[in-house]
Amino acid sequence: MSKIYLALYNALVVFALPLIAIAVLFSKKYRKELFYKISERFACYNFSDLNSKKKTVWIHCASLGEVRAIEPILDNLKDDCFIVLTTITKSGREYAAKLQKADFVRLLPLDIYPIMNKAFGVIKPDLIVIVETEFWASMLYAASRKDIKIITVNGRMSEESFGGYKKARFFWRKFVGLIDVVIARGAEDADRFRYLTEEKSAILVSGNIKYDRDFTSVARRKEILFKKSDFVFTAGSTKGNEEAVIADAYVKAGGNFKVFLAPRNLARISEVAKLLEDKGVKYSLFSKNDFAGEFILVDVFGKLQNIYSISDVCYVGGSLVDKGGQNPIEPSAYGKPTLFGKYMDNFKTEAESLLKNGGAFIVKDADDLASKIKEFMTNVSFLKRTGSNALKTVRDQKGAVAFTLEKIKEILDAK
Repeated sequence: MSKIYLALYNALVVFALPLIAIAVLFSKKYRKELFYKISERFACYNFSDLNSKKKTVWIHCASLGEVRAIEPILDNLKDDCFIVLTTITKSGREYAAKLQKADFVRLLPLDIYPIMNKAFGVIKPDLIVIVETEFWASMLYAASRKDIKIITVNGRMSEESFGGYKKARFFWRKFVGLIDVVIARGAEDADRFRYLTEEKSAILVSGNIKYDRDFTSVARRKEILFKKSDFVFTAGSTKGNEEAVIADAYVKAGGNFKVFLAPRNLARISEVAKLLEDKGVKYSLFSKNDFAGEFILVDVFGKLQNIYSISDVCYVGGSLVDKGGQNPIEPSAYGKPTLFGKYMDNFKTEAESLLKNGGAFIVKDADDLASKIKEFMTNVSFLKRTGSNALKTVRDQKGAVAFTLEKIKEILDAK
């Protein structure tokens, strides 16, 4: 039955590819992705540098966020293993290559069985490590046919994605059930994986490995000519209509403080710039190194962590609009009070922990956001207490990386 499902799945993928390509061509966000290193999508890999003396671990991440999350795992495996790291996105691949913590970085091949099987024949992995919820039927089936162990780490399944998998459970149970070990972020995620795999996989709970990232590298305010007395508010990874809310909140809060606005998608910079102009908000671009003004539009990639580190209060985007939210751990790990909207399904456990411990607050609209900013600006003890609560929440959750590494090494040692 699995072979029949796989054949139907592959036929559907082949049929859908031209339609997806056309959609991508007309997408500002993904157009550059279409022809980027396209040969890698067909598993045209030059693998002459393979170190046969080490066991090969193939780690697959969706995009940049997942690559950043597993940096501590890469640090602990790179001396003993030959690491192959694949991603779906251009940004993830570029970041992973620049990181230089994996031996071989490529894009994931198209999930068509002959192509994926070709990749397995070249890489010859001893273990597949899937980060979060990167399930590809042909990849899972090919690994199973070659008797290669599969482990999912930092496994998460939002309510929305679970609903989709649940509707197609008749199909996905045939493939997700091929995973040997699922290490979930939390109990709710574990229950969803248990249901989907029909308990064919070993299900464990580790906590979120993103708590264990190294957040000690920070920028200094003087590097961007900010004064110690400046109040700095950052809105990171914003989406949809959130930039309008941030602009309105800035005006309502008095406009006498520094703001960094960092849209999630840099292709929207011109759109956001026009929005600010229409609202009469004067801004400068981060790329111009002009930080004399109060409102700075971040139009460069890879700076958000440093910006969080010099901020007083941070807003995490994708949460006032129904986009699932972004990672609240990132600003919290720097001891920053964190604000977000009600849509935090992608980071539900993390958001609930921060709220429970008084390290974060939910905001509803521009008025609410402006009110919270003014409260933090005028109440230093409240600012410090909330930041301290945020940092303590992150520190109390550390340990997932050590747990995950132990399980990975157990599987490798058993081979």
